[in-house]
Amino acid sequence: MSDIMPIHKHEVAIREGEKMLAIFLYLSLFFCSFTIYRRLVMNEMGLAYYHYGAALLKAIVLAKVILLGQLTRISRRLDDRPLIVPTLYKVVFFALFTLVFEIVEHAVAALIHGKPVSDAFQEIISVGRDELLARTLVILIVFLPMVAFMEIGRTLGERGLQHLFLKKRPPAPSGDPGAT
Repeated sequence: MSDIMPIHKHEVAIREGEKMLAIFLYLSLFFCSFTIYRRLVMNEMGLAYYHYGAALLKAIVLAKVILLGQLTRISRRLDDRPLIVPTLYKVVFFALFTLVFEIVEHAVAALIHGKPVSDAFQEIISVGRDELLARTLVILIVFLPMVAFMEIGRTLGERGLQHLFLKKRPPAPSGDPGAT
């Protein structure tokens, strides 16, 4: 008889909801911080910038996009390699996945507003090369620690990383050089 307990649909839904909440909170923190930064910079120029709702919406959408990306087989291609390899691979993979989603999002928005899809591409390109490169760099940097933590958690096993961060640990032995 197997020691593996059957997984119920509600347990899977709760686990996926917890993952989505964690990703959303991380991305919300970042995007809202970035929005505050933009607001302060633009305030110095006499311009108003209050796009916190957009930052939160982007965070929840990206959280879902990342969860969907995790379900693809291609995102797990290098999971057996040293941890740095799947981490960097997934950072790039999720960044590209996010880019594709953003293009689709703009195309759908154009269609909803009765505009041709070419207007969506023009809107994306109109921000300029430097802005697009800056956004790409920001997304890569945001994803790096998030994916690193996700990969460490995957390596430690279910709830392993959560246990390390949230459970009380025994004091280090007195002979341990790391002990204070």
